[in-house]
Amino acid sequence: MKDYRTFSIGLLVFVLAAFSLNAAGYRTDEVIVKFKTKNPQGLSSEVASEERPVTMAVEDADTAIKELKASDEIEYVEPNYIIEAETVPDDWPYTGEWSELDIEDAWGLITQQGPGKKVVVAVIDSGVDTTHPDLQGRVIPGYDFANNDGDVEDDSGHGTEVCGIFGAVGNNNIGIAGVDWDINIAIMPVKFMKLNDDGQTTGNLSDAVSAIYYAVDHGAQIINASWGFYEHSSSLDDAIAYAKNKGVLFIASAGNNGQDNDTSVHYPSNCPYDNVIAVAAMDTDGSIASFSNYGSKTVQIMAPGVGITTTTINDSYVSNAAGTSFATPFVTGVAAMVLSQSPDMNYVTLRQIILSSATKTPSTGSSMIASGGCVNAFEALVAEGNTDTSTSSTQDSSQTSDAGNAASSAESGGGGGGGGGGCLIETAHTAVTPFAAVLFMIMIVLFQVGRRKDLE
Repeated sequence: MKDYRTFSIGLLVFVLAAFSLNAAGYRTDEVIVKFKTKNPQGLSSEVASEERPVTMAVEDADTAIKELKASDEIEYVEPNYIIEAETVPDDWPYTGEWSELDIEDAWGLITQQGPGKKVVVAVIDSGVDTTHPDLQGRVIPGYDFANNDGDVEDDSGHGTEVCGIFGAVGNNNIGIAGVDWDINIAIMPVKFMKLNDDGQTTGNLSDAVSAIYYAVDHGAQIINASWGFYEHSSSLDDAIAYAKNKGVLFIASAGNNGQDNDTSVHYPSNCPYDNVIAVAAMDTDGSIASFSNYGSKTVQIMAPGVGITTTTINDSYVSNAAGTSFATPFVTGVAAMVLSQSPDMNYVTLRQIILSSATKTPSTGSSMIASGGCVNAFEALVAEGNTDTSTSSTQDSSQTSDAGNAASSAESGGGGGGGGGGCLIETAHTAVTPFAAVLFMIMIVLFQVGRRKDLE
């Protein structure tokens, strides 16, 4: 029996260590708080979302959260999570022509129709290499929330790589051409992530939330969010609801854990508002990349995400970039292309066109994506040309209830709200992985076996 107990105790220590390793990172000296509105008539969740949360300095986040939750003045309080850029190692040895994207035919249509009206795309990320020759004339002023100043210079490369995929200048005899090289695009870099001491690109949740409000308030029509974390956030819900209310399309990476987002949360891609498009990474053979998250309900579309060549810092380029981070700007680029041709189109119609025109790919995993395939630039433009934009300049009022309907459905993969206009997945500091759960069950069985031995 002693051997059983010794082994079981050791296994318990291992399980607890697994829990600790999978705990979400957050600031221990700050929390995000939203106070209840003082409107006696009550506000809808979408109107209330315009009341912004604040970041509070505290001595201990866990203690502060427990105390603040007990207050009648608080709508919600949550940790200030650490967010990571959605990247994987950049040595994936794949190349491909990405015929599913149908980009060359789309460029042909743009040549016939003209570049259209200017589209402002906010890249909420690690900033941008402002001197990069392949991005000149396309970058407009933004803000750096990581350092609280107006210098958006990229120190990690991630943001510049995202910008190049959709925004690099074409026909200039250098580097690459972005998806939107032949339309009038304005890139607004809003920095909240930076290179940390471990060589990773990370940022705080509170800065990400501030960046979204900034982008919307400064004229962004599309937001690219190539980052994420594995917790629910009410403050992030509120920020995305604010973007929705202002007519801004929010395009987010689905994550690189190879998980089903229908049953496991990933933010912000899992937020159920109807202005969100979650993007999976597609491999060179048209299948979902092995690292990419998926979800037949919560991940809407795929885009190239392996073997990508794009701009990076120091006026340079990177090849074989991989990750849902780099799939997302392909969708952003197509959305901007369509919007340039129909500037009065609202986000509801724009989103519908992008998803309904996707290339259906009968390849491995395509059934695990809501649209069943890859974003298709040409088909999206054709659909745009067949859409009566005179009826799409005003949002269908029925859409305003979509977020509430989605939040009450099983699609969000969890229960228990967090205040605000929230996605219904309970915030937890420690995520129990399936592996850890199995170890826990094994431990229980071993204790039972040991107990029977004693009784014998």
